[in-house]
Amino acid sequence: MIDFGTGGFRGVIADSFNKENIQTIAQGIANIIIKTNKKKIVAIGYDYRFLSDKAAIWISEVFAGNGIRVILSEEPIPTPVVMHQTKIMGNDFGIMITASHNPYYFNGVKVFQEEGMDADIILTKSIEQEMHNISEINLVHSYEDEFSNYVIKSDFLNDYIKNIKNFVSNNIKGKNNKVLLDCIYGTGAVTLPRIAKEYDLKGFKAINTKHDAFFGGLLPCPTKENMLLNKEILYNEKYECVFGFDSDADRLGILDENGNYVDNNEILAALYYYLVKYRHEKGDAVKNCATSNLLDKVTINLGYNCHEVDVGFKNISSKLKEVDALIGGESSGGLTVRNYLYGKDSTFSAMLFIEMMINMNKKVSEIIKEVKDFADFQYTFIENIIEYNDNLDIKAYLKNNDPKFLVQPLQIKKF
Repeated sequence: MIDFGTGGFRGVIADSFNKENIQTIAQGIANIIIKTNKKKIVAIGYDYRFLSDKAAIWISEVFAGNGIRVILSEEPIPTPVVMHQTKIMGNDFGIMITASHNPYYFNGVKVFQEEGMDADIILTKSIEQEMHNISEINLVHSYEDEFSNYVIKSDFLNDYIKNIKNFVSNNIKGKNNKVLLDCIYGTGAVTLPRIAKEYDLKGFKAINTKHDAFFGGLLPCPTKENMLLNKEILYNEKYECVFGFDSDADRLGILDENGNYVDNNEILAALYYYLVKYRHEKGDAVKNCATSNLLDKVTINLGYNCHEVDVGFKNISSKLKEVDALIGGESSGGLTVRNYLYGKDSTFSAMLFIEMMINMNKKVSEIIKEVKDFADFQYTFIENIIEYNDNLDIKAYLKNNDPKFLVQPLQIKKF
């Protein structure tokens, strides 16, 4: 059984993530392309995970066998690069081989639709239905001459980086701010260091940039635990902040100049505050239901609305497009802005954060404090597991009684 979640299909390598299942997914997508007369060209990318490059070829073989052309990345890249390529080529489909922030023994397939957006539930259900009815997979093997008639390798990075530079101010060029990036052995190593060099950011440095399918034994995600591993180098080399990316560079984590973890709720609210207050841009914000109300309070105090949607970045993208919002993001570390991509991108958000630090001329902790003071935001975070002897009694009580909170919920628009 192959099922798609909010981020596509993911499975344990050599278990559900295997050649047969990958090519079955590809045949299902090919069937939809043919049946619906969609544009017969697909952009495909892959990351540093084990078998990612092979899986990209397996999928390409199926598309070739169905007469569908493929533009295949010539090197491992982050997920947002494929989303951008799908968008600028006007393709109906794009595919990325990655398991994002999951442990090293996972891999997966992300599917994108028109404009480089995450596949919606209608499309993923259609793919699942097609897969369940497949009796034969059409192939042109990569060693056959005919394969090259359908599959062309191409550079995806140049246009992607140009696009980011269109959104980031040129007045940050040549600055000396000391910024450290921990790539956690992911494909962010091919994007942010290159952009930092093009902007001549003299204080920028990247670590853990090599290809390691085991991600140094770490969970390839900028969790608080992983980010705090960089406190010593931050102190010793006096960095102003540390960025961390997940394996396919669509999630961002940050340590401030004091070694304190800046959570994703704070990153999202700070960037929205900066875009409106300092760059004088206009528009609402979008968040998912798992994101704190800091963004709500900042948005309301700036005279705009914050729209709440279900978990899944595709829901954020859809709402952002619907209401022409300025920014959309989630507590797990991803965000985007109007006219950029309909998907999260840590390289992009990190460059915006660097611009914010330079133009506000403040330390990271001072920026976060300014945002919270502006929002009059106080909170306490408690995470624990509480066990009850009889869950039915608890549910019965909550059904008829509302817990009382000191701060009443904000009035926000629901999706």
